[in-house]
Amino acid sequence: MKEKEMPDSETKEKTRILIVDDNPVIREGLTQIINRQSDLLVCAEAGNAQQALEAVEKQQVDLAIVDMLLKNTTGIQVTKDLKSRWPGLRVLILSMSDEPYYTKGAFQAGAQGYITKEEVADEIINGIRQLLDGKIYLSGRVAQKFPRRTLERIRAGDLEDSVWEY
Repeated sequence: MKEKEMPDSETKEKTRILIVDDNPVIREGLTQIINRQSDLLVCAEAGNAQQALEAVEKQQVDLAIVDMLLKNTTGIQVTKDLKSRWPGLRVLILSMSDEPYYTKGAFQAGAQGYITKEEVADEIINGIRQLLDGKIYLSGRVAQKFPRRTLERIRAGDLEDSVWEY
């Protein structure tokens, strides 16, 4: 499957978002949710890691939403690959799991946000906006898994191994 690209005429003055998920229904649903926002635009979709790298290269992406489990790789590896080439790219991990182990791996790979697929559309948009404001974001389901002290340190950007108490 080839990455889906949007026409340049639709992308001016909007924050450009890439969706990386191997499920086309998830990509389509997220695209519809995000594109309802006047200042956000899904400029590309990718079904695998290679397509994600190509999309960021071509589309000047501001933020990537990356599924935690992709065919043949993980969102953690995709995040590492993206961040090694584009350190300023904001990454929001989208996952079926709210387990702290995965959250820790995502943040240590360079993600700035982690949200579960069980969240409602408003929560996804809130997560995107938090990342675009330069903040760290954990959805409510994920945040419940951590002690308050750990959450405060994560949100402050302290992502060292010693922080991850759960």
